[in-house]
Amino acid sequence: MKSIYEQITNAIINQLEQGLIPWCKPWVCNGQILSYTTGRQYSLLNRMLLAEPGEYASFLEVQKAGGHVRKGAKASRIYFCKPLVKELEVEKDGVITKERKINFIFRAYCVFHISNCTDLKPRWQREPKEESDNRIDENAERIVQNYIEREKIKLTHKMEDIAFFSPSRNMVQLPPINMFKSTNSYYETLFHELGHSTGAPNRLNRFSDAPEPFGSASYSKEELVAEMCSSFALAQLGLSTKTTHNSNAAYIKNWLDHIRGNAQLVVSAAAKAEKAINYIWGAALEQNQG
Repeated sequence: MKSIYEQITNAIINQLEQGLIPWCKPWVCNGQILSYTTGRQYSLLNRMLLAEPGEYASFLEVQKAGGHVRKGAKASRIYFCKPLVKELEVEKDGVITKERKINFIFRAYCVFHISNCTDLKPRWQREPKEESDNRIDENAERIVQNYIEREKIKLTHKMEDIAFFSPSRNMVQLPPINMFKSTNSYYETLFHELGHSTGAPNRLNRFSDAPEPFGSASYSKEELVAEMCSSFALAQLGLSTKTTHNSNAAYIKNWLDHIRGNAQLVVSAAAKAEKAINYIWGAALEQNQG
């Protein structure tokens, strides 16, 4: 029997092979994959795994709500994932140091999209914001300004074809908003770089001491964390985005090459991305997720 890591990874690989980027689905960025029972957003990992936008419920939840699952309806599998951190003592050259080892505890659940149920109507859906002319989004700016002021991050805009986070200068640089195709594309890029900023040693400490070369496994994992963080941020803000990644065969091949053979990459990156966005928001968003 395949491990849960392999099951999840194979589900993501299947979407990539169909030309879909699970963490860049338009409906993920609309925050519209919800629990029918609670109205809470599913975790980033589960939102990538679920095939359709909308509300989902387990078989028992459907029954309790007075509905029925249609005959022949296919359930989708989601996972409750909780990190378990252990501290181990490791001896090297006569010196004992402590290392942290993280494992994940999983529980799998089956849920049905309510379109596959009778006598149930959506309870929590909201209309997404469409991409607009390049204007500042007040809600996004509030989150950004609170975060960079709290962390003393310098945010600069230059008329250059580059966006990056510099750990040594504690600085995020990107082009001005009028250089982007849309307002939402601007915030997609901004939250990607802010996602990187959470990995600094004085924050969530994801970076190693030495810079990782482009294309390395560590570099790719950090990029995946930042991409997921960006998608999740836009989801929280109700902003949609039409990314060009979905038609970029080379981009998809790159992620397939890294994800294949590394069963824990997607699960680990998704967990780190949620931790990053929680850090940016400065609040425990877990209570609003299922």
